[in-house]
Amino acid sequence: MASGEDTVRQRDVANPPPPAAGGTLKEAQQEGKSHVVYQTMAAASIGLGGLVGTVAMGYTSPALPSMRADPDIQITPEQESWVGAVMPLAALAGSLMAGPLVDRFGRRTTMIHLNWPFCLSWALIASSAGVSGVLLGRVLGGICVGLQAVVGSVLMPEMVHVDLRNILAAFPALFGNLGLLVSFGAGQLLSWRGLAWLGASLSLLPVPLLLPLPETPHYLTRTGRVEASLKALLQLRGSKEAAEKEQGEINESVNSRSAQEEVTVKELAHAPNFWPVGVAVGLMVAQQTTGITAVVFFASTILEVGGEALAAKASVLLGVINLLGNVIGIYCIGTCKRRDCLLWSTYGVVTSLLVLATFFWAREAGGAALEVANSLYLVPVVALLTYMVSFALGWGPVPWVFLGEGMPSQVRGKAAALVVSANWGFAFLVTKTFGWSLASLGSANTFLGYAVMTGAAIVLLRPNMPETFKKSTAEMDRLYLEEAAKKHQ
Repeated sequence: MASGEDTVRQRDVANPPPPAAGGTLKEAQQEGKSHVVYQTMAAASIGLGGLVGTVAMGYTSPALPSMRADPDIQITPEQESWVGAVMPLAALAGSLMAGPLVDRFGRRTTMIHLNWPFCLSWALIASSAGVSGVLLGRVLGGICVGLQAVVGSVLMPEMVHVDLRNILAAFPALFGNLGLLVSFGAGQLLSWRGLAWLGASLSLLPVPLLLPLPETPHYLTRTGRVEASLKALLQLRGSKEAAEKEQGEINESVNSRSAQEEVTVKELAHAPNFWPVGVAVGLMVAQQTTGITAVVFFASTILEVGGEALAAKASVLLGVINLLGNVIGIYCIGTCKRRDCLLWSTYGVVTSLLVLATFFWAREAGGAALEVANSLYLVPVVALLTYMVSFALGWGPVPWVFLGEGMPSQVRGKAAALVVSANWGFAFLVTKTFGWSLASLGSANTFLGYAVMTGAAIVLLRPNMPETFKKSTAEMDRLYLEEAAKKHQ
């Protein structure tokens, strides 16, 4: 039987780090002069994956009107709802698959290879002869979106140092909302098939950024390849002292439990994991109950109250304003506490939803109220723009930033899979029930419901949310262990 040392040596031979992180420690230290570039590449690759995912999410808004006008594809209202809703449902399945994949094959490797089926999903949609082909492509694409969301949330804190993370952690939200602009803008120029071919091209953009990067040091250390982990840290951190210090923190975190102990899903429900994982799930559920997925999928439908021409222009403006909001969001994430960002975001989101509820109440009331509403047809446009900017300040990025910064390192893969699954599960429910809610409860009550749920979420979550601003993953691990120890005293 091979000794433990032999096993580690075999692992290092079978799974060497990429060439950029190879060689001697001295060579790796010299290459580490570009450490900021490497960390930025990692964040940008995650961001580009989010961009393609958001293009997929926003695809239905411009694509469904194009499909209705296409005589070659007969699509019913029920099929339209499934074209929108099936993607988050498939993303739920993808997120559940992600945990075992990142733990078995590594974060970087999984991130690289999920882009090929993502490209194929777009090609299936673009070349489809009927709705069934579109749905198949949406299912495959949704699985890839779910995978990307989990892998990216694990990759970010393990690649990017805490000093840069306050800025780079906002890349996924920024790029994701750029994807919304791409989807809405290109949708005005391209047919539903052309937009799908554009998505196929975009889905390969993260690969060149990932290839020069090493596997994450946390993963290498957890699988016994400490020397490879140190080389990766030298590439990513730029100095031997910084790399050795962080390697020591990683060793402490990994060795806080038995190295042979297999982390199970059950452990997520026990201290010290339950507190951060529970908050992360709550944040993801609350993100969806703000109504964001429904707004993105059906933006054109909401804006049609002002006429088709206004709806088309406003959809593009929605993407532009949303992107600008995320630029402000990057500043907030880089300089402000996460809990404060959520509070400010809530003020804007709730106010916008209440304005939308009041506007649609006036339209549904008829009489003089309807006349007033018709004269104020720009109100839903302004309210939606305000909603998107406010969402981008907190409820958009903070749940994902917390998922990256706040998960205990020992359970990060499985915790991320569970948390993202909750997000996509509620995204499916919100998307699928949005049309029913408009028809059965009315537009006013629908938006009022989203406002009430958002207000309740901030009251429940903000006081219980651990603050991760300017804290390393090792510091968060110590915090959770200390809190768990206090409760057992």
